[in-house]
Amino acid sequence: MAAEETSQPASAHTLAEPPELQERNLWVAARLLAGATIMFFLAFVFAYFYLRSFNNNDNWRPGGIDPPHGYGAVIVILFLLSAGAFGYASRAARAARPWFWAAGASLVLGLAGVVVQAFEWAHLGFTPSDGGYASVFEGWTITFAILVLPAMYWVETTLASGLRNRATKGYVPHGMSAASFYWSLLVAVGVVAWFVLYVL
Repeated sequence: MAAEETSQPASAHTLAEPPELQERNLWVAARLLAGATIMFFLAFVFAYFYLRSFNNNDNWRPGGIDPPHGYGAVIVILFLLSAGAFGYASRAARAARPWFWAAGASLVLGLAGVVVQAFEWAHLGFTPSDGGYASVFEGWTITFAILVLPAMYWVETTLASGLRNRATKGYVPHGMSAASFYWSLLVAVGVVAWFVLYVL
């Protein structure tokens, strides 16, 4: 009977994953997610240049199909500031410096970017049926905003974990570096989207 009691904690301990393994798994997951994200948005890059080069019936970008450039600039700036703030938070946490404010700012700025994007959709003046450019623009921006929301959820859970364990000196939430990596990559995709859709 005593042997059975002492064997249970030992087996439970054997099944537990060490923290460094969990961190490595999250890094692998972030890289796989990054690869899938890049491949997904390459489809929009291909659609943009393919439809633009063929320009069937001169219907690629009819007159008056022009997104509000002010909104586009504000959106990409908000996302860049958000990624920069969370990158700083990740480095500060590893260096045992205050980081909660930066992670909170990242969350607010990222969500603000999605809100401004929604305002832009309300003031576009065109729909996806108004030519190839219009359909690529709306498809690209809508799917990008949808992917930003889970990224912001990852930022929020990291911040919440840190706040719950703020009494533990030197605590760094699991996956914070991976979250920073993925959010920065997603914002880089957003910068490419801005350049292609607003500048080219």
